[in-house]
Amino acid sequence: MKKILGIVLAISLVFTASSPAFAAEMDSKGLEQAILKVKNVVSIPADYEKFEYTSSQYESNGKLVSVWNLNWYKEDHSSGISASIENDGYLVNFNAFTDKRNEGLGSLSRAEGQIAADAFLTKARPDVSAYMKSEDNQNNYDSDRYYYRYRMYQNDAIVGFVEIGIEVDKYTGEVTGFNFMGTGEDLLKLPSSDGTIGIEAAKKAYLEEINVDLNYYSYFDYESRVLKIFPAYSQSADTSKVIDAKTGKAIPLYNDYYYGRDIGGMGSADKAMNSAAQGSELTREELAAVENISNLIPKDKAETILRAMAPGITPGMKVTNLSLSKSYVQPDLYLWEIGFDGAYGVVNAKSGELVSFYIYHNDSRKGNLRLSEEKAREQAENFMKKNAPEKFDQSRFYENPEYSAYKTEEDVTDYSFNYYRQVNGIDFVGNGFTVIVNKASGMITHYDCNWYDEITFPEINGIITDEAAFDLFNETGNMTLMYKKVKKGETGLVYDFADTSRSYLLNPFDGSRIGWDGKLYKETSIPVYTDIQGHWAEATINKLLENGYYRTAEKFEPNKRITQLDFLRYLYSPIQSYYEDEDFYKMLVRDKIVKEDEKDPATEITRQDASKFIIRFLGQGMSAEHPEIFKNPFKDNVEEAYKGYAAISHGLKIMQGDKSGRFNGTKQVTNAEAAIMIYNALQVK
Repeated sequence: MKKILGIVLAISLVFTASSPAFAAEMDSKGLEQAILKVKNVVSIPADYEKFEYTSSQYESNGKLVSVWNLNWYKEDHSSGISASIENDGYLVNFNAFTDKRNEGLGSLSRAEGQIAADAFLTKARPDVSAYMKSEDNQNNYDSDRYYYRYRMYQNDAIVGFVEIGIEVDKYTGEVTGFNFMGTGEDLLKLPSSDGTIGIEAAKKAYLEEINVDLNYYSYFDYESRVLKIFPAYSQSADTSKVIDAKTGKAIPLYNDYYYGRDIGGMGSADKAMNSAAQGSELTREELAAVENISNLIPKDKAETILRAMAPGITPGMKVTNLSLSKSYVQPDLYLWEIGFDGAYGVVNAKSGELVSFYIYHNDSRKGNLRLSEEKAREQAENFMKKNAPEKFDQSRFYENPEYSAYKTEEDVTDYSFNYYRQVNGIDFVGNGFTVIVNKASGMITHYDCNWYDEITFPEINGIITDEAAFDLFNETGNMTLMYKKVKKGETGLVYDFADTSRSYLLNPFDGSRIGWDGKLYKETSIPVYTDIQGHWAEATINKLLENGYYRTAEKFEPNKRITQLDFLRYLYSPIQSYYEDEDFYKMLVRDKIVKEDEKDPATEITRQDASKFIIRFLGQGMSAEHPEIFKNPFKDNVEEAYKGYAAISHGLKIMQGDKSGRFNGTKQVTNAEAAIMIYNALQVK
């Protein structure tokens, strides 16, 4: 544990003795040195004749940081390079851009790209490169570039606020992007790791101090028009808290950009509008029909309710717009939405209940009350009790996460209070109240009650424990020792989840991962196949894999016959994971890849059908539909309906036939053969 002292000393040497001499002044000499420093790392093509620059300075940890932003580009702006460099002479970011379109698949492997990225890192940031580690098994969704993420490690702990991202072109092998996060940070002030608690103690402390959350969630399927309510475990909503590695207590993280109680001016208007307008505006004919329904209150009464209930909507404020809308989520819910010159409000058109309002005229924020948070909350709760007493009784106050931000209580202009609906003793996320009170005027400037009526909540008997849920989240989140900011200018050694990139919930009954729609969670990580070594298609399968084309299975099973659905999903790898099977086929039918009567997902696909779908995928389907204009290039007979597809496949070198030149159209396709076909097709595309 004491080796931290040696490491800090080593960093001290790196950050002082080896730091290049560099002018901090924003003058001509400073610009000249900035240009030379960038050119020592990045090659600037001779035809990038246009040059522009800007400069900036800011304070970080009590030090003045100067940054030069440099841009080189062609006369026609078709290609260029941008780079930023600090006053210490080190590269902050770099990006090479071009409008040139790459065809086919990149030839560079991920491993080769890693070598290029490592070399660039060493050259660009010799001050920190020895302490950066590349993350393993990184996904890549960009067809042109590989992305490599590096994180800093000190004393076997991740430095959470220092990170580097590098992009490498799959076609040229050149580094085309670099970004350093951690500019201006003082890495000499990392605390000692002496006296830290172990990981098991940290997990126990997390469960006691922060814990996982069991909530109800909702998801509305707009296609089926069904509202689904389901219980699920999630990682704690209070992601601003971590476990102090020395005391075992929960502590808040420092956040430079956010202050929990200050929601500020017009930003809340969108929230009010969106929460109220749950449906689309009715047409004139629909409006006339609905207004005749006897159980809807007239618009004049809705206006009267708003003027009486919403503080700040004065008698002198004119109505500027009015509409009646029907909720998609709740088919029996109609809403009067009324706009005033300085306010906006929503009333339930059946019950007359106040649903929402937002006051934005200037007078709503004028005054010298300097209302305390306690008094503001009391005022908010009195309003909710008066307006919706039964619903308020079923809600609990949700305490906003505490932030040790740079703002103080004096900077607060508005207090925001949230109340979650309680069902069976747990929160229903998305249902409840939001009330905002202005500190200066004491006026409630925003009120919103989002509440689903007449819905059924599943019981939560027989669920897994909090401890079991935490262990399942930890399998991907990887709680570990990390350095993070806990106060302004102060770094703490804490336990936190190192990987927060995956966002999913847990089914509380069996612990399976589910998405925010309540359906089984789809893992999007690229697989590592263990059953293709030595296979004749190994190189092609891996090349596709490197470029984001893969079968969504743990094993590739190269000699197994592939179904129509799996073949099409393989062909559409970059986007297929976003679709359920039914929606996937709807997309294929819409794009004229598959006709409605051709859908047969479980059938093993034949060579002639594979050819047909690939040629349509390449945009040649219309030509292939006319077999009379094609000559059969194969030695065996090709069915007339497939002759155009077969001929184009042969001409584009997608399917050349067997050793005897036969098409073998009715033969089923294996996974390995599918890989070859798809690879050849992508070379054409």
